[in-house]
Amino acid sequence: MQDVTLTCPHCKKQHPHTLTPFIDLKKQPKQRLGILTDSLFSVTCPACKRQYTVLHELLVVEETTKWAIMLIPDTEHEQVDGKVTGREDLDSYTLRLVSATAALKEKLLIWEQGLDDRSLELCKLYLSLQLQEPDYQLFFTEQRKEENSLYFTVLGQDGSLEGSISCEYGLYSQLHENAASFPLQKGYFIRVDSQWAEKNIRNNAAQ
Repeated sequence: MQDVTLTCPHCKKQHPHTLTPFIDLKKQPKQRLGILTDSLFSVTCPACKRQYTVLHELLVVEETTKWAIMLIPDTEHEQVDGKVTGREDLDSYTLRLVSATAALKEKLLIWEQGLDDRSLELCKLYLSLQLQEPDYQLFFTEQRKEENSLYFTVLGQDGSLEGSISCEYGLYSQLHENAASFPLQKGYFIRVDSQWAEKNIRNNAAQ
């Protein structure tokens, strides 16, 4: 935990607050809901009783399946050395860097369903070409095994919900071999997103 002093954006009064910079989902499973609902970043001012959002750096670790996500709000870095966490065991983990809570939630859902986020980023690029709307954003929603399909939420440039789109699991499987061949530096939190996918596709085509 991290004790800080915040200034309410509504009444401008300062008040103490405790941030949660680290979550071990194996030991703190209830924090999963806090991530998915954004309540982890919600603050209620004790003076005016109004709520506001405070994004902060967060490390989420899943010890059983050995993955970890580092949230650094609005970062432009493509990767961060895992040594900054002070942990020496992260070389054996799958490490990802995200800059927004939407990406944090998406990574959590992807790994919980046993999927590979690199392959899904390639699926999202393929589906984006079908939408023909360059400003739309796609976020993985769920895997429907009975339909053999993967579903994605489609958001507009302003974050508005535009609908959903799906692809067959076969496309994911087909792209998985390519995605798995893209290099990742061991021991580093890597930002695996659409820009990462596009960059690796270009590099692969140039070889």
